[in-house]
Amino acid sequence: MNAGPGSHTGNQDSGGGDNSTIGTQLRAARKQCNLGVEQVARELHLDRAIIEALEDDNQAALPAAIFVQGYVRSYARLVGLQADELLRSYDEQALQPPPLSVIGSSRRVPRYRLFTTRQLRNVVLVILAAILVWMAYPLVERFIEDRADMGDNRVPGQLELPPVMDAPRPFE
Repeated sequence: MNAGPGSHTGNQDSGGGDNSTIGTQLRAARKQCNLGVEQVARELHLDRAIIEALEDDNQAALPAAIFVQGYVRSYARLVGLQADELLRSYDEQALQPPPLSVIGSSRRVPRYRLFTTRQLRNVVLVILAAILVWMAYPLVERFIEDRADMGDNRVPGQLELPPVMDAPRPFE
């Protein structure tokens, strides 16, 4: 067993000072601790492919940088490296995403615009109001005519009595 208390000091000194990549530092520390890739993956609850991608510095096979930072921190703690130094190195080595750019919309404007629900509701209400006025018009017209006929014969202040009908007398 090569893993002893003094075996990590060499790695810790070379953790942030030399030009080796994070992956090579993690692999060397793992080998010094006599750990296999499967053991590290099991301890960190990660897939073996992620551990291999970390050790190979394969950025394309790794998820977003925020996740990788957590993986590097946990891996460094497991093998006894300084996590802060490795994370600083990772931030320097990490690929920066390309800047966002605005591209014109390629959406085609439809020829016929459909009604919104509010517009459709308003059209239906206008149609219903028109039907109601059309059906009520004869009643209103008759009411107005009746009022006009009553107004000509009436004199203000006089009460009209209904006409008296002559009823047949039973004993005549």
